[in-house]
Amino acid sequence: VYISGIDTYGEVSETSRSDVNIIAVVNPTTHQILLITTPRDTYVPLYGPDVRDEGSMDKLTHAGVYGIDTSMETLGELYETDINYYVRLNFTSLIDIVDILGGIDVDSEFEFTTGSESGHVMDVEEGMNHFNGEQALAFCRERHNLADGDNQRGKNQQAVITAVLKKVISPSMLLRATSLMNQVSKDVEMNVTQDQLNALIRNQLGSGAKWTIQSVALTGEDGRDRCYSASDQLLYVMYPDEDELDHII
Repeated sequence: VYISGIDTYGEVSETSRSDVNIIAVVNPTTHQILLITTPRDTYVPLYGPDVRDEGSMDKLTHAGVYGIDTSMETLGELYETDINYYVRLNFTSLIDIVDILGGIDVDSEFEFTTGSESGHVMDVEEGMNHFNGEQALAFCRERHNLADGDNQRGKNQQAVITAVLKKVISPSMLLRATSLMNQVSKDVEMNVTQDQLNALIRNQLGSGAKWTIQSVALTGEDGRDRCYSASDQLLYVMYPDEDELDHII
């Protein structure tokens, strides 16, 4: 499942850059989920129906401008896999979802303070924090006050996704699933059908399975290069570490 987070408030249908790019690999047999984060500035060849010159190099975030299919195909080519489903969110989506869930408990690797550019200034404690929607979004957006910048921001986004998943699969939430889905439907775009969701909910309620959620993030080297969507200038990019990429694949 490709989880795409776009950098806007308001209607999630608006076309924009995809600043959050997480692939959730779900194994329903072993009850394991692997979250793979690819930083927004990763320098990748673009593939998709709206890319005139497929294979042209660009930042991953710019793939979102050409549509969800381009982001999915681009990441599929990068990781040599087929991505079957997508969930598309924006800033407003995350705030609403977390608030509807009654907040989430997020495990932070570091203590830091979010800046005003994150949308909400707050102190984050190392370890467990309880966030409402606005706080969860600020935690996801902050990078300037993190020693590892965008790489750590990606890990923080994984921590929020992990917290949301744990809350959603709790029995109390699953029993309210239909009501919750109706409340968040305006905030989320996805190609998972209601029948598929209902089957997953029934299976989880019947089995009570305990899920293991693991995370990994692609790393790389900073640089500047020409991009397909802005060919007349050099932009900041991240060249992916090939050994790390091979390890993830």
